[in-house]
Amino acid sequence: MYLLLIRHGIAAPLGGKIVRDEDRPLTAQGRKRFHQVASALVRLAPCPRAILTSPLLRARQTAEIAAQAWGHLRPKLVPALATGDPRGIRRALAGFVDEDTVVLVGHEDWLSQYTARLLGSRSSRGFRYRKGGATFLEVARGRAAGGTLLWFLPPRVFRGV
Repeated sequence: MYLLLIRHGIAAPLGGKIVRDEDRPLTAQGRKRFHQVASALVRLAPCPRAILTSPLLRARQTAEIAAQAWGHLRPKLVPALATGDPRGIRRALAGFVDEDTVVLVGHEDWLSQYTARLLGSRSSRGFRYRKGGATFLEVARGRAAGGTLLWFLPPRVFRGV
């Protein structure tokens, strides 16, 4: 299976009318920049079978922009993507086959930790996601099989594609 892991775009900070972290929306700049990322993703990655997203507002909005770019997808909320719960992620991916590409939209720190784990690394330091950044992996079935990094790109690279 192929996984396209995406960190949400630039979000508004807590404060003022936004009192809960889960209610932080993308900023105007975050939306604009992620539209650029999504346009590039359509050219760089195969059309996904599904887009799975954290239920937090900024991730949902990012997933919706990605879905619009591919034109026919509807993001599915997966609570495990809010925290990076490994069991929940495995359950969410269980129905897909080896040829499928699945998008996971989530948050740091779990995205970098999950990427490191899939690639057999003990340290997630080299896999820090910038807001709107993405990674494309080929993941073999079974926990011990691991994955292969196809690309790991910060959002600024997508703006030039």
